[in-house]
Amino acid sequence: MKKVLFISLAVILALSIGLIGCEGEGEGPTGDPIELTVLIRTEDEREDIGNYLVTVLEDLGFDVTAQYGISSELGPIWQGEPSLGLWHAYTGGWVSTAVERDAGTNFGFFYTTIGMAWMPVPLWAAYVDEGEFYDLAEALWNNDFSTAGERADLFEDAMWLSMNDSVRIMLLDRTSFSPLQTDVALSADDYGGIYASWLWALTVHFRDGSDVAQEPTGNTTLRMSTTDLFIDPWNPVAGSNWAYDMFPIRSICEQSFVYDPTTGLPWPHRVYKADITWKDGLPMIYDADHEEGAPRGWLTHHTQPDEIVVPADCWADWNPTGGTGSTGAFITTGTRFAGNTSPVTSKVKVVTQYADDIFSVPLHDGSTLDASDFLLYICQWFDRATSGSPYYDSSAAPAFDAFMSQFKGMKFETSGLPSGVGLQITTYTDQYYLDAELVVADNQVNWFPHDNAGQFAWHTCALGFLAERDGELAFSQTKADAPPVTEWTSFIDGPSLTILADHLTDVQTVADPDYRFVPYADVLGPYLTTGEIDTRYSNLASWYAAKDHFWVSSGPYFLEDVDTTASIIELGRFTSYPEDGDRWFFTMDPVPTYTGSHTGGWCDVITIAVDDNAAAVSKLLADQLDVYAFAISDADLKATCDANPSVVHYYENAGSFNDVTFNPDGPFFASTGDVNPFALPEVRQAMNWALNREYICSDIMSGMAIPRYSCIGSLSGDGVLYVDVLNAIEAYYAYDFDAADAAIETAMLTIPGVTRDVDGTYRY
Repeated sequence: MKKVLFISLAVILALSIGLIGCEGEGEGPTGDPIELTVLIRTEDEREDIGNYLVTVLEDLGFDVTAQYGISSELGPIWQGEPSLGLWHAYTGGWVSTAVERDAGTNFGFFYTTIGMAWMPVPLWAAYVDEGEFYDLAEALWNNDFSTAGERADLFEDAMWLSMNDSVRIMLLDRTSFSPLQTDVALSADDYGGIYASWLWALTVHFRDGSDVAQEPTGNTTLRMSTTDLFIDPWNPVAGSNWAYDMFPIRSICEQSFVYDPTTGLPWPHRVYKADITWKDGLPMIYDADHEEGAPRGWLTHHTQPDEIVVPADCWADWNPTGGTGSTGAFITTGTRFAGNTSPVTSKVKVVTQYADDIFSVPLHDGSTLDASDFLLYICQWFDRATSGSPYYDSSAAPAFDAFMSQFKGMKFETSGLPSGVGLQITTYTDQYYLDAELVVADNQVNWFPHDNAGQFAWHTCALGFLAERDGELAFSQTKADAPPVTEWTSFIDGPSLTILADHLTDVQTVADPDYRFVPYADVLGPYLTTGEIDTRYSNLASWYAAKDHFWVSSGPYFLEDVDTTASIIELGRFTSYPEDGDRWFFTMDPVPTYTGSHTGGWCDVITIAVDDNAAAVSKLLADQLDVYAFAISDADLKATCDANPSVVHYYENAGSFNDVTFNPDGPFFASTGDVNPFALPEVRQAMNWALNREYICSDIMSGMAIPRYSCIGSLSGDGVLYVDVLNAIEAYYAYDFDAADAAIETAMLTIPGVTRDVDGTYRY
């Protein structure tokens, strides 16, 4: 077991017994007390956790100001530019949106800029990507190992080194529940509960006393609420990825795959079939239930002794100024690897097939899904991360660079395909997961036009690209906040709507230079006629006139109305949705009874509002609410629900966890010159000793949580696999306030101008 630590226990012991002193007795205070700002979430027990954190920091010698707020109020602060010095620590919360089978990406997400793949915000851009830990994080992000033993070595080293870094320290895993009326049922995730379930909107329905699903009447309204909405602007390219926002977004959009709420394995949603081949010996497995020929089979698999030869004509890289119109062009595998003296090979090959009706899937505005929606998604993935593009965004680069270190090429085919197949995409890569199904479900393998923030439609995104080209809007917060500062693109509200509407007028005006604008025209153009372009923009204009927003997808519900000020959403049932309404009932326990024929959603209207936990439970009991989607960890509220089983039932979940996130800028904030202790890794690491996780779980959480020390949770598959490492970390970082105090003092006194009074107060 490898331990690489900043602070040796011997030094800590020496400090704790006074062998190394602080400012001498008799010296007067020099400088002002160092003041810290702690951002404290108020929706749940994090308010008490935050107050405890404030007390600990004060005991450590800092002056502390608490700033309270809900996620939408504090999100813009802690996710924003760290050098502004607006905050020092934040009481964070996370939820796993599926049962966690492979936690290898957690290191890259929580501690490095690779995490901008999911959180393209300035805080992540401030993380330092260097040294052994980053190499480990990148290797585990890409699964860059050949055997289970190699993976174990990478994991153990990364788990210890992540504790040294500690830009966030994990506190606890919650035991949570999501309550709803007894006459409502849905597919809730064992980890994510309701609000992080991939299947809630496809399954939510009213039921009778015999658990028979009830078809919508034309006026069937479902009343839902959660703890917050509209944390960040909505756009599918790099908009909000908060669970609160993805909860309604998932009801509006469609994905290539959805995740089983019990196993965490993917089921094909828009994908028809897939075939995967990998080099023999890689530590991959597959579930026989998914094999073609099984009851729900969709996957075939093969292994071979040698790596797979990649055809030279695959798309393998991107030239942002290539093509006849300088709108970007793909670079082939043969050109990208022209210097190779041997054939280009990959460890994995995936053939993804979409059914022959894939290009008749209806979109909400009357358009239909087509090849250009796929191609827009593929092009922007390469283009936005490539310097020289007018759409280049630095926040897209780290994840793309990690992707390119493994990617070898892809083919996109719409003709000459097997019967029943309308689109076939073949991807060659060295990246893989332990489960073959997870490889096939990767966005950058099957390339369905949906990513971490929503579903792509080429004509809605086109307006955003025009606005970004002209410096009016930016898809990501990182680019919006960079000079010259622009508006973060929102497809649903705010100043963005007027700007996007102006560009919609431009693309429909014959005399305008942007008439019939198509992003990446050299790639998309061959798949579009002028009539199809005109129809798309005409449909969008009618949609915008009726709905006053630009969010167009193909899910079972559409965005009927939105009020971001009042935090209210109204969803309407998309009557053209073609999927059988009971398709996903098999993921529920118990499986609902239904023998009829019904397509699409089971509710005509779904309203989503905001409530705190106590108010929501009261409304459920008073029949003023049907579903509370948030995951509650309050023992008293659970007891209230248990006392009213004829009115309320609930789904339990175990995927929510809490941390303390630190601002890493400094040690002096660039904007203010003030000292930031948490710029020092040694201070962040020592906070692991300073916080008593056992106290938090027993006293603050009333037993509805267990301590968590690592980004690898003990409840995950890897937590079980590497339980010995977790136990050693827990023992090493057990609560020891004196050790934390001494270690922090040593680190703080290395900052020029910092002193510590005899009463323990830090000054600068």
